Amino acid sequence: MWQTAIATAVRNQRSNLRAYPWTFTFGHIIEGGYLVLISYFSYYYLIRGELDAQFSVFAGSSNYLAYVIIGGALSIFSTSMIMNVSRALMTEWREGTLEALLLSPSRRNGYFLGNAAQQLYRSGFELVTILLFGYLAGLRLPTPHLLSVLTSGLLFLLSCYAMALVLGSIMLYTRDTYIVQNTFFAVTTLLCGFQFPRQYLPGYLQQAAEIFPLTSALELLRSSLLTGEEVGLSDVPLVLLLSFLYIAVGLWCNRRVERGMFERF
Repeated sequence: MWQTAIATAVRNQRSNLRAYPWTFTFGHIIEGGYLVLISYFSYYYLIRGELDAQFSVFAGSSNYLAYVIIGGALSIFSTSMIMNVSRALMTEWREGTLEALLLSPSRRNGYFLGNAAQQLYRSGFELVTILLFGYLAGLRLPTPHLLSVLTSGLLFLLSCYAMALVLGSIMLYTRDTYIVQNTFFAVTTLLCGFQFPRQYLPGYLQQAAEIFPLTSALELLRSSLLTGEEVGLSDVPLVLLLSFLYIAVGLWCNRRVERGMFERF
């Protein structure tokens, strides 16, 4: 599996450097910078620095700028990770290499892990650049509790990977990326609490958000960054359970869709 993952990551990195320009990455960076500016101007010139009294209770911090900048940066990071891993098989289909991949004996989990590892390099560059831009706009964080940040960061990556597998199977089944991915990201952006505490949403939408592992993983990671304290581990089993469930469902669905495509064509 690991040999497949390394080979896939190296192949994707070489093909991206040779065939695809950096405009896609710069587009995400510009989007992140735009989001930081909107947050900054809205806070100082629209609401004049005054927040709802419940915000600090829901968010766990009164640092609004840090809250929205971290949420925006993680939203772009997760979108980039999920989108490119989920579109991996669709890209193979469009480029005419899917048949060769289906006939190969390589482990499919290793293939997806390789795509995720290569995408982590690009998405990580975008995330660091947006956070540096946010620092210029006033982003200030306390000294982090490293173990909490590392644990919650790994859970966030795991949740992105798990959701990408399920989304990828839907894309491959429908042969569509545009409508499926944009609908999916619109729903998760609203429900998972990237830009505002999800406690402001109606109760039924808060419960709907619980089906995504990204929701709890985002709360853990942002809490560890905003407070600088050791975060509670009560949500860790839930994130792990949902992530492994999504991975199992995603791999099973991908195998079913691949088998149908192979028999059809």
